[in-house]
Amino acid sequence: MHAPELSLDEKRDLYRDGFIVLKEVVPRELTWAAKRRINIFAGRDGHLFKYYNELASSHEFPDLVNLSPLGDILRKTMGPFDAPQRAMPMVLYPRDPSPEIGGYGVADKDIPNFGFAPHLDGQWAGALPRNQNEVDDWESPRTEHFGTGDARARGGNNTPFFQDPACRLALGSFTAFVGVCLNDQTEYGRGNLAVLRGAHHAVEDFFRMQRDSGGVVGPEGTGWPRLKPVGDGQVAINHLPDAIRELYREGAEYTPDGSMWPQPTPILMDEGDAVITLHAIPHCGTRNELGAEPRMNVYFRLRRERPGGARVVGDSDHPDRGWNGEFLEYPGDYDPWQVAIDKLCDHWSEWDFMTSDFERQIQTLEKSS
Repeated sequence: MHAPELSLDEKRDLYRDGFIVLKEVVPRELTWAAKRRINIFAGRDGHLFKYYNELASSHEFPDLVNLSPLGDILRKTMGPFDAPQRAMPMVLYPRDPSPEIGGYGVADKDIPNFGFAPHLDGQWAGALPRNQNEVDDWESPRTEHFGTGDARARGGNNTPFFQDPACRLALGSFTAFVGVCLNDQTEYGRGNLAVLRGAHHAVEDFFRMQRDSGGVVGPEGTGWPRLKPVGDGQVAINHLPDAIRELYREGAEYTPDGSMWPQPTPILMDEGDAVITLHAIPHCGTRNELGAEPRMNVYFRLRRERPGGARVVGDSDHPDRGWNGEFLEYPGDYDPWQVAIDKLCDHWSEWDFMTSDFERQIQTLEKSS
């Protein structure tokens, strides 16, 4: 069982890499109960997510944080946060690479690293123009695919097109993306979560640049067109700014259309392990090509308490809005959108372990190594 607090080395790794894996931090009786609940839902008519709202609020999933050492570790690392009431149980069934062309505009089988296509959480996703001739504007598209094209519009993923009525912010935000592993993912190719190690530093700088330019923060802001041309005349969501992707050109692979696919760091875990990542880490669930059983993880989107802010229940990527995009009530002197922008541009301000004393300790540790 993991110690009740991160070691200095682990804190250094979290600061440097933007993620950390905690071994054996969740007791097996809790992971067993979570797996059982997933299989109960999967057995209903052969569908798992048909019953998402009931599934996500089943107590077995929040228990993975609330009744395990993981909750206290997070509080000692991040600070106070709302105990999760909901979670995202995510199951990836084994499958072979497909010749089908999906949302990335190229054949599934051609995307390297088991289909690794990194993104940042909190983006609108929905129906797109069918071909490039239907795109009216790559930077700020406003065709019928995007509804009203403002904060009233929601995607198929329930995430608003813009977070705020003034359309200043096109990205939902939280502090930590946390995953609990329910079965063997110790080999890359079993549906592992994968990340761009260390990219959170560049992402933070990118958001600062967007903010300082005076425009939108997120997609449609400076340097981040919402759409991009891909494949043979297809259209895709631009999940990651080119400025971030370009930093990972070394070791990248290319599909026949010339698109560049960066090399990821796979998260290797076993049952009872957990991964803590920053919101600013680009990530992706990869293809379960080598496994013989479904990959089972339970994910949480958690946020350090923001005085005056909304209660965060644990699964939403747009916690400043209701699950169905409704606007929430806030104190008159609280601007949740400006607070969100400020935190995106200074993500360490939401991690209590990041003190001046810690920084001095890290400098000493780096010198000694």
